[in-house]
Amino acid sequence: MPDHHGAETGAAVTPLDLMAEGEAKALATRIEGRWHRLGQSTVKVWAEAVDPSSRPVVWVIQSNLVNGLPPARQ
Repeated sequence: MPDHHGAETGAAVTPLDLMAEGEAKALATRIEGRWHRLGQSTVKVWAEAVDPSSRPVVWVIQSNLVNGLPPARQ
């Protein structure tokens, strides 16, 4: 049976850690808010659907962090 990456493993498929759209957007808001409270107002964080036509829709959290750090201020 293919695993969640499509590889044949013969093992049971482990469930993916998925969030609904609202949960993903709420998490993105929390992360961005934390950076802003730390004085890093240039950080932007958002939730994005990987493939909106897939079921279930897979949401990922994206940001403008560079190597895990806020972008340089202009």
